[in-house]
Amino acid sequence: MSERRHWQTLQAPEETGEFREPLPADADGLVRLRTPGDPGPGPAPEDVSRRGFFGMMGLSAAAVTLAGCQRAPVTKLIPYLAKPEDVVPGNALFYASACAACPAQCGVLLRTRDGRPIKVEGNPEHPWSRGGLCPAGQASVLSLYDASRARGPTLAGVPVAWAALDKGVLQGLQSAATSGAKIYLVAPVVTGPTFESVLARFRATWPTAQVVRFDPTGERSALADASEALLGVRAVPRFHLDRARTIASFAADFLGTWLDPVAFARQYADGRRLPLSERPEHGEAHAAAGATVERTTAAHGKPAAFGRHWQLEPAMSLTGSNADRREIVAPSELVPALAALVRRLARKSSHPDRAALSKAAEMPEPSLAAGVLDRLALELQAAAPQALVLTGVADPGAQALALAANLLLGAEGTTFEPGAGTAVPAPTATFDALLSDVEARRAGAVLFLGTNPVYAHPEGARLGVALREVPLVASTNDRADETGALVGFLAPDHGPAESWGDASPGAGLLTVRQPALRPLFQTRSAIESLQAWSRVPAGRLSAVEAVRERLRADVFPKAAATGEGFEAFWERTLQAGFVRVPGEVLPSAVRPAALAPLLAGSATVRGELELWLHPSHALLDGRGANNGWLQELPDPITKVTWDNVACVSPSRARQLGWTDGQLVELTAGGRKITVPVVVQPGTHPRVVAVALGYGRTAAGAVGNGIGADAYPLAEVKAGRVRFARPVEVRAAGGSRALALSQVQSSLEGRPMVREATLTAFLANPAAGNPEEEPLESAWGEHPVPGPKWGLAVDLSACTGCGACVIGCQAENNIPVVGADEVRRNRDMSWIRIDRYYAGDPEAPEVLHQPVMCQHCANAPCETVCPVLATVHSADGLNQQVYNRCVGTRYCANNCPPKVRRFNWFDYQHDDPISRLVLNPDVVVRSRGVMEKCSLCVQRIQEGRATARRDGKPLADGAVATACQQSCPSRALVFGDLNDPKSKVATLARDARSYHMLAELNVRPNVSYLTRIKNPGETT
Repeated sequence: MSERRHWQTLQAPEETGEFREPLPADADGLVRLRTPGDPGPGPAPEDVSRRGFFGMMGLSAAAVTLAGCQRAPVTKLIPYLAKPEDVVPGNALFYASACAACPAQCGVLLRTRDGRPIKVEGNPEHPWSRGGLCPAGQASVLSLYDASRARGPTLAGVPVAWAALDKGVLQGLQSAATSGAKIYLVAPVVTGPTFESVLARFRATWPTAQVVRFDPTGERSALADASEALLGVRAVPRFHLDRARTIASFAADFLGTWLDPVAFARQYADGRRLPLSERPEHGEAHAAAGATVERTTAAHGKPAAFGRHWQLEPAMSLTGSNADRREIVAPSELVPALAALVRRLARKSSHPDRAALSKAAEMPEPSLAAGVLDRLALELQAAAPQALVLTGVADPGAQALALAANLLLGAEGTTFEPGAGTAVPAPTATFDALLSDVEARRAGAVLFLGTNPVYAHPEGARLGVALREVPLVASTNDRADETGALVGFLAPDHGPAESWGDASPGAGLLTVRQPALRPLFQTRSAIESLQAWSRVPAGRLSAVEAVRERLRADVFPKAAATGEGFEAFWERTLQAGFVRVPGEVLPSAVRPAALAPLLAGSATVRGELELWLHPSHALLDGRGANNGWLQELPDPITKVTWDNVACVSPSRARQLGWTDGQLVELTAGGRKITVPVVVQPGTHPRVVAVALGYGRTAAGAVGNGIGADAYPLAEVKAGRVRFARPVEVRAAGGSRALALSQVQSSLEGRPMVREATLTAFLANPAAGNPEEEPLESAWGEHPVPGPKWGLAVDLSACTGCGACVIGCQAENNIPVVGADEVRRNRDMSWIRIDRYYAGDPEAPEVLHQPVMCQHCANAPCETVCPVLATVHSADGLNQQVYNRCVGTRYCANNCPPKVRRFNWFDYQHDDPISRLVLNPDVVVRSRGVMEKCSLCVQRIQEGRATARRDGKPLADGAVATACQQSCPSRALVFGDLNDPKSKVATLARDARSYHMLAELNVRPNVSYLTRIKNPGETT
């Protein structure tokens, strides 16, 4: 086992000897007494009476009696008067569609019950996302039932009929065209083929119309501009991380928010899979089961697929936390470091343009540690062409340097394909031109097509003021957001689950979006609105006909099977959710002369302190601000919820005397915001890192006023938004309590997370994971003659993204409690992802560990429950019987991993719209009961019922828990531990497998596989 000490907060590593710092209230809300001489919060033992003690433990008479005696609210069931043919009450229907939570547009399955979507799941057949889904995608079902959505079209905030709105918009467009005033459409940087065809029809109707492509984070537009200039292809290249033996990422958070994190997470995990290696004591049983074992020993050498990952970045990101080697680089050093890497790669490259690319990349050497870039270049060259260089800097020059590095490595066609990625339409006008013409009153009409630049642009406030003078301003945004509130005509779009459309995540692949329910409100598809404003006859406005028309004309001739008619092709496409289109990869041609002009002005000015703005892991660019699930999802690094913070390094915090929660004022370009500080290990000493997406003023009831809007601090330079610049920081006075989801600061020396290096693993597959000693039990064994359900978690595959947390929340009707309750440690999530540090606080390594109910065979919670509310099932599950529970919370106090949650309130579900998201398969719990992970017992029962109906045994993999199903990297595996051939049983016997807190002899059904990292000893 590793001798390294893991810690979670900065106080822990500074202690000497054993960790003994007092803890605040547990996650279940239990108050801890102070120890003698401890000045911390909470009463001392001598100050607590017997009555006070039982009051703190939740044992007041009222709590005990009322918690178990509340009646559930009475509802009435109304049967179908005319039941649809394809609906069986109680059975789920799935609709294959495309996600719209971010521009990646993953393939999804919309799970519906009785005509309403209750869960969004990844489409396992989709060739790119492959069944995974990010937290934003999982939470999109809650956004569907958002009560803050617009209920219908409005004119100056007053409801109007669609016909009246269309008439007013057409009159405004005609007036602008007649007077020669400019018409602007502000569209997303990536939409879909059908939307683009409708947009082209609009421009044909109004020839003076100009299209501005709005990209709030700038990543896609910068990469497309670089690819077009350097390679002749205006697209985001398709990257293959699973083919890369060495990855060098310069601030590209590809596992968190950059481009396509779902696809990248699966590729990344696939590139680091380890073969099975059983302990000797398991060999005979495994052989008897007829399974094959692939053993890994030193003689077999390094696993062929295991890669090496370098991350160079200013502040700790989710991707950086997973890196094998991480270098902390100031924002002003990122572009020079990339240029220096290109020059080093050019020296030994065989690429015909190596000299021209090296000359164009001339820049001063960055001030990095000696030999870092030399070592990186050598490793990349040794792995070439199975090497990949990425950058998340939203600048065409930086992106061009990364593309040049890949060209010099000969990686084209292996780890990246320039013409196989997402095509990015070229804008016909810039945002600067739009702003200039609006302010000069040269614009006669501005249409916002699902974009919100008044919020998500540094000059949004200027635009908002100037829009008041434009004769026609219309928006298809789904609510009166910061931009939609300023328009005259609001033509709200459907939600993604209510609309038809399509998406093209890359060349040769088309994903079709289809609705799973009728629109909840009087909304209309943006496709239909654009068609109406293009003077398309009323009978041809239908969005589904627009999608069918494009497929019939452009896709069907290329993708249909021999002899297949269009209707059969259409049905097949809808059933799969996508269709492959051959022959769409665009050719590329290197233009080395384009690199130097792209680099002009790319460098960031160095400052005493440098600002680093990045998308929020949960809210992204702010589009998810009104989603309570996302607001309450802990940041994977800081563990902060319901706020954005200024992350600073421990050394800088000590120098300035700052502590967590202290308010500071950030000033850049004459604009100021106030945010609380978080002292974040792994941050560059000159960097202040702040997440975007907060500070909304018109997001809705949930998101308004949460955090600070950091967009105004970004710099607009040469028509492009720069998210890094010098910043001034000063103490603002006061502090704000942070809503942290991880408050336990000490591991008490227990190895709850285990790790080993690749070198150690090759010598011994059980490295870092000693054999667990058999312990005698005071209790008899629980006989489990049938299936014994269990879960295995591969810590080498888990990235800590939090998709499992949101997937569990959606599946199990887990309530949102709000920032104040999180501060009281009363969050209700059934899964938490613990984040551990190891090493130097200035540059630590990070490990992530999902923790849910361990379903212990010797469950300590069961022995202390006075009313048998927590009991063992016949198939090995630790069950919680809600209508028995009286809320003593003894079980939570006796739970070693602290995964039980006490329901403090009757969370309101009286809104007729928002309560539609509730899963009818899972009871909504009442106040005063304990709840916890059930390993999705409702899915187990559904799988059993299906197997019985089909007359077949329940196959391995037929049941997937919500956390397993949502995991992009496939780090979780669920199944029957009593079936020796099952995947979960095989993983449980692996040499890397261990149990959390095994020394307590609780015998959990959840096992973990030791995290293996590749720090470079074998490279």
